[in-house]
Amino acid sequence: MSASTDARADVIYECPECETRYVNERRCPDCNLFTRRIGPGGTCPHCDEPVAQADLT
Repeated sequence: MSASTDARADVIYECPECETRYVNERRCPDCNLFTRRIGPGGTCPHCDEPVAQADLT
């Protein structure tokens, strides 16, 4: 990684209508609604689903 590269943590968002979670997606493509921020997280290495750090504690 170069010095000019900005390393940012992934953020988990959730659609208020269908409750689908997304990584760094601020709008649900199915419901066309803005998602709400859950917190930092990423994709599960086993099932590839978005997981928030708060879910792991």
